[in-house]
Amino acid sequence: GEIATELLKMLVSISRKSVLCKSSAEELIASIEELLPIIQEIKYSGVELPQTRQRQLDNLSETLRNGLELAGKVLASGRWNVYKNLQLARKMEKLEKTVSRFVKGTMLAHVLADVHHIRFESAERFDRLDGSTRRLEQRLGTMKIGVADGGWLQEAVKRVEEEEPYEGSLVNFGV
Repeated sequence: GEIATELLKMLVSISRKSVLCKSSAEELIASIEELLPIIQEIKYSGVELPQTRQRQLDNLSETLRNGLELAGKVLASGRWNVYKNLQLARKMEKLEKTVSRFVKGTMLAHVLADVHHIRFESAERFDRLDGSTRRLEQRLGTMKIGVADGGWLQEAVKRVEEEEPYEGSLVNFGV
């Protein structure tokens, strides 16, 4: 996360200073701005990643660290050293391609894998909900709720009907 933020700052300076590296720096800025929120989310989510994903993210972090060093070299390079600037521009293009390949390939594969996991987990949860609903329906079905066949509702109605004749009479007053 911090590496990407530092690299972004340096790339903005490079895009202003170096003519040869300007387009690569601007492409890298766009790619890293896409990556930065995702990197932050992964970092602060606290979710343990599978080993292959962790390795891929470590490789990306190493690439960004190398990009940070390269950006420092580009900024320190003199304007009139054309040969060195050309070499650095090629390295910037290579770095930009590497980051772009990760964003367009590996990251999309991660997203698809996550969608698949979520779909599978939600299907399992819906199956459990269905089972719970069926068990609840069976329990309610075995209870005698109705007014027919001696259900508890019928018993309550009978009790009320038996108490009604006494409500209007003087028997309730103790006379």
